[in-house]
Amino acid sequence: MIKLNHASSHALAAVCSAYALSAACIGPAQAARTPRKPAPATVDLLSDFHLMAQQRPWTCPTPPALSGAPGAGWRAGATSCAWQNRLSKRSWTWAGDAPQSASPDCVSEPARWWSWAQSGLPPHAARSVWQAGWTAGSTVLSAGDEQRLLVVRRERGGQWIATEWRWNPNPGPATRRWQQGRWQALLAAARATPAAAAQAAPAPTAAAPDTTRMRAVFAEVAGARSAEMGAGGMTLEAGGLCLQLADPQPGQSKLPLPYSPADSRLEQRAATHLQLSRQLPGAGWLTPFKLLALPATPAAGAKFMATWIEGDDLKSQLWIPARTGKHTVRVRVSTRLAPGLGAHPEAAPVVKARQAVEHEIEAIASAWAVRYE
Repeated sequence: MIKLNHASSHALAAVCSAYALSAACIGPAQAARTPRKPAPATVDLLSDFHLMAQQRPWTCPTPPALSGAPGAGWRAGATSCAWQNRLSKRSWTWAGDAPQSASPDCVSEPARWWSWAQSGLPPHAARSVWQAGWTAGSTVLSAGDEQRLLVVRRERGGQWIATEWRWNPNPGPATRRWQQGRWQALLAAARATPAAAAQAAPAPTAAAPDTTRMRAVFAEVAGARSAEMGAGGMTLEAGGLCLQLADPQPGQSKLPLPYSPADSRLEQRAATHLQLSRQLPGAGWLTPFKLLALPATPAAGAKFMATWIEGDDLKSQLWIPARTGKHTVRVRVSTRLAPGLGAHPEAAPVVKARQAVEHEIEAIASAWAVRYE
């Protein structure tokens, strides 16, 4: 410690009076009271395994759920582990000009990886659907005790990088708490990336209530299959086909439909089909307007469907009457046939496509009934 005599104290006071903003005039007590700013959050944990684990990682076997490949253009790196193989990390890269997987015009490669990375979840586990237009995305998943973090982002050069982290907590309470702290730091780093900003960005326009509810059903119906949510609904790869699940149509249906299945009569459905045929004079009908049988939901309201071909487009529509009888939700599932096939409804590819779209219609009707009725 430096001691000041009386003359030196007066000299220092004069200097401080002349230069009041100088840091040299801050006394020891005042400096001690000045709070330090917290260190800025870092996102290095997402790329630096050593920093995240506080341990040098090693190469380990790939988890069985991640065997195989997410697509033709993805290049997988080695799997790294720490914490007695309870923490793992694996990354994939895909260049925008790389060859795409099958159905290149269906879902994007990031959407295909996003779905593939979640394929090992239990059948009824909550899944996330990739949103068209995202340049980055992240989501946290859980299956039992295992925690998973998926992060996908597009680099400036057009290359995509996808990373999956897995953590299986240590059974020891003290070790588990320490690992939990590190895992939470990793999640905080993920929330600080552009991926989080891209997902948190508000939609340009507010979606209609029917659309909001139906999109939750779409995500449930997609399951582990490759899917991508776009501006007008969801695109889905199913059995080698590309299906379009369109958002509910706006406006009110011109067909008055009963809510209770017991109130639906054959002659009424025939009259409804006649009206529908007049609205679509160029349609070739594969399944006339009919009442859907949903044995798994006996207390649910009536659901109606019809399937037809217009040109080379095969379409199936679902009608969901409201309990009040004043509103009907209408949603379509469609697929594009090969050129010229629309004129051959008995051809095997057309029969396959018809079965596919009608299967999705029935799945949507059941999911809606369970979720909302």
